[in-house]
Amino acid sequence: MGFASALLVVFLLPAEAGSSGLSASLFSWVRDAYGAEARERVEAWSRLLARAADLPEWRQLETVNDFFNRVPYLSDSQIWGREDYWATPVEMLAQDAADCEDYAIAKYYTLRQLGVAEDKLRIAYVKALNLDQAHMVLTYYPTPDAVPLVLDNLQGRIERATERTDLKPVYSFNGDGLWLAVSRAEGRRVGDAGRIKLWQNLLTKLGLEMSR
Repeated sequence: MGFASALLVVFLLPAEAGSSGLSASLFSWVRDAYGAEARERVEAWSRLLARAADLPEWRQLETVNDFFNRVPYLSDSQIWGREDYWATPVEMLAQDAADCEDYAIAKYYTLRQLGVAEDKLRIAYVKALNLDQAHMVLTYYPTPDAVPLVLDNLQGRIERATERTDLKPVYSFNGDGLWLAVSRAEGRRVGDAGRIKLWQNLLTKLGLEMSR
């Protein structure tokens, strides 16, 4: 089990059956730090976690993708005043704004919380060819050798990676590994996600939030 997976077990698994795993003290902290409307958005995430727990996996993908895609897009410099910042789902919902990596991260952690296996999910760094810029999406592998599905904030419909000719894959990662892209459907493992500093910073913030 990788470091990210271990943190997920410690901080995100529900305390009891049917629980979202989010505490009342976390809601209070969000209200104090960001305001009442921010707390309502985080509580809506908590309700989604409870509501979607027993859905078929494909419905979980759609539900989670739709929920986070409703958050307005802003650049990191507009939200955080810095060039690159990876927000936790709580920070994203509290600010009610997200950059592309924030959507992918929030979907990844929410689906992991709902019980989707680590090896089915990878956060993918790609180039959005139509925009001529770097972009990030979440990919889902129904089986190890399957062409992944792409959960993207640029469009609401979930599609196979081979259909997303507007995206050029570069690398992908999850809590257990790091892959360089070989094609839209394949990657070559080159290590673990511990090499990505922003990912490690994110995990530290997540741990602090979930221990409140």
